[in-house]
Amino acid sequence: MQTKTKGLVLHNLKYRETSLLVTIYTAEFGIASYIENGVRSAKAKHKMALFQPLTLLDLEVFHKPGRGLHRISEAKCYFPYRQIPFDVGKSSIALFLSEILGKVLKEEEANFPLYDFLEDSFQFLDGAQGNYENFHIQFLWNLASFLGFAPGSTEELIDQLKQSQFSGANGIDATLLSDLVMANYGESFIISRAQRKEYLSGLLYFYRLHMESFGELRSWEILQEVMA
Repeated sequence: MQTKTKGLVLHNLKYRETSLLVTIYTAEFGIASYIENGVRSAKAKHKMALFQPLTLLDLEVFHKPGRGLHRISEAKCYFPYRQIPFDVGKSSIALFLSEILGKVLKEEEANFPLYDFLEDSFQFLDGAQGNYENFHIQFLWNLASFLGFAPGSTEELIDQLKQSQFSGANGIDATLLSDLVMANYGESFIISRAQRKEYLSGLLYFYRLHMESFGELRSWEILQEVMA
């Protein structure tokens, strides 16, 4: 069945000489994997740039429920990023979050509010003129609600971390973290680099508590270096 859908690219993997396996979070089908033949050849219908992580696509796809791999008929970028690819801070945050999304998005069904959240979030990040250094903390807090394990409050988050013997739990200021995660993207907050690192470490530990397959993050150290 050929269907139109929006999609957010999560990652791609080279397949044979000229093809790609592309994992996309779609508005209509949730997580889906597509094989794109010949994309790395000179006469490719679709260019490699379309399938870079977090690219926002308008798609026409051949999608059959129950199949592991589907095919793309048409793909166009509907929101070209102007800053994320060229700003080292934004690109590092984007890389970090795309790795997390690849680990946590599993459902093969439509979730339009979640897709809208992802779309709005990355469009904000691309256009932000400043005050985006806490974006990934706010993003992860809000994402947890879509994944079904959001804490009811920052105090509850800290209690879970303490019960799980997270070493940095006592260093998290529940009031400051609450003010931060309840604010809109782009609001100015004065917190130290050490606090930001501790809050983010706590949230990542919290994700690991609720998702057994979460594992380690390759982009974590890169983000820390850049944001320092």
